[in-house]
Amino acid sequence: MIILDHTAVLALCRGHRFLSGLAVVEAGDPAQRAQVPALCLVAASLELPGAAAHLGALPGLEFLPLDFAATAAVEQAAGAGLDWRHAHAVYAAVSDPAGGQVLSGAPEAYDGTGVWVVDIGKP
Repeated sequence: MIILDHTAVLALCRGHRFLSGLAVVEAGDPAQRAQVPALCLVAASLELPGAAAHLGALPGLEFLPLDFAATAAVEQAAGAGLDWRHAHAVYAAVSDPAGGQVLSGAPEAYDGTGVWVVDIGKP
């Protein structure tokens, strides 16, 4: 699973070429689309108003809800010191049986989390 954190969402909204390619190609299977955790979308929208509306129109993205299990995991991670803006992405990555890959413009934020992070460069 490919997961976009809030920095990747911001980069996408600002025209990042690779991310734009992921976002506009609709895969038949929703599981094959890039995943955007709800809290990552909120964090990006707080920094760049309109980001949620922009991303909602792109066919290559799926949005991961903040259900009870995710909420509990985010609360625990944030309580342990992980920034809430990254915690939902970490939860999404570790809960994927195949191991999710987080695309991020701030890969150092994931140090010590055990998730596979792909550096997309600074947004």
